[in-house]
Amino acid sequence: MILTLAACGKEPAAPVAASLPLVKPVAETSPGLPDGGVKGDADDPSFWLHPDDPARSLVITAAKGAGLRVYDLQGKLVQRIDAVTDGRYNNVDVAYGIKRPDGSTIDIAVASDRGRDRLMVWAIDPANPASPLTDITDPNQGQVFPTRLSPDGTAEMANPVADQASAYGMTLWKDKATGEVRAVVAQRNAARLAEQRLVLRPDGTVGHERTRHWDFPTTHKGQNLTIENDNDPALDWQPQFEGLVVDEEVGILFAGQEDVGLWRVNLTTGKADDQPFYEARGSAKSPFNNPDSKVARDVEGLALYRGADGTGYLIASSQGDAHGDEKAPDAAGLDDSFALFERSGQNRYLGSFKLTANGAIDAGQECDGAELISMPLPGYPAGLLMVQDGYNDDLNGMSGEPEATNFKYVSWADVVTALPQLTVKPGGWSPR
Repeated sequence: MILTLAACGKEPAAPVAASLPLVKPVAETSPGLPDGGVKGDADDPSFWLHPDDPARSLVITAAKGAGLRVYDLQGKLVQRIDAVTDGRYNNVDVAYGIKRPDGSTIDIAVASDRGRDRLMVWAIDPANPASPLTDITDPNQGQVFPTRLSPDGTAEMANPVADQASAYGMTLWKDKATGEVRAVVAQRNAARLAEQRLVLRPDGTVGHERTRHWDFPTTHKGQNLTIENDNDPALDWQPQFEGLVVDEEVGILFAGQEDVGLWRVNLTTGKADDQPFYEARGSAKSPFNNPDSKVARDVEGLALYRGADGTGYLIASSQGDAHGDEKAPDAAGLDDSFALFERSGQNRYLGSFKLTANGAIDAGQECDGAELISMPLPGYPAGLLMVQDGYNDDLNGMSGEPEATNFKYVSWADVVTALPQLTVKPGGWSPR
């Protein structure tokens, strides 16, 4: 029996701010979004390591309807790529050493195109600092999600692009056994993850083919996750995933179901856990009410700090809903925070922190996406954390009007200073 919208208590009139360590960003991307032309906003960052000179590495970001924006390590715009007609680039990731038919290799960036239910692909040229990304997308590719589950969950049904149950969250991983690069993609408004094998065509373009998918529950602890409420965010639910990251050394996918919590999928066996390993806080107005959790829904960006011998950390954006027109601030003040877990074992919770302003650089709120590189870089001796800021410059009390978003750069050394229990050393891993 499914219980929906059962009230288990009252939200406090005003949340009590969590006493969390504060970390200052050291740089931010500029210009912020929107930046003229097609309306868009910052969403998800990825990192590309230059093969010869780390100082020339890039932060490649998804800007939804505005396309992609590429920045350097100081946050300066390097390249602007507008979205194709009807395109909406939601998440982006990078893969290295893709073999071409002539035996040479290329690095690629891949974005989920939520607007058209496609995967967009770009080659990254380290010898072209002004315009490093070139579109090599297969124009004849099919939908990522040509079907979806019927409302009763018993059958597959056609999934027109216009319905927008489309490619949403996305991450890449390389199968060590086959050398294949695969994308794990979350379906918007659904509890489905799909794995798509990237296919390099004879003409040099890149398409994709379905290899497998996973369907997760659309109820959790008595809460129907398909119930929506436009008037009260505390009663508004979604079954979808967005934040995704793969630990390739052990073949584990970490997946964030926005309103439920963090799941693991073993990509070697293909088996997903039967329950999340860490639940979000739920809602005091729901039968799913978990006040001991340190992660407010929505769970958003996931990233890994990879150390030597499988050590490191999983970071998760505890976005919450403390800003904008309709608010449901978290009772413990865990909105706008970042939770850290052990990378290995049972992924034990280690602590949380928030961002705070650093002079002209404002803090970060409602982070959608995050990326983390665990090797020393110029200006970032212990690595670099990149996070989306949903309210750049904190305009008008963070009302959301006008819209303003960008990405904040955080030195991992400053996170370690704030959380001294983080003892994993940088430099034990390279994305290459």
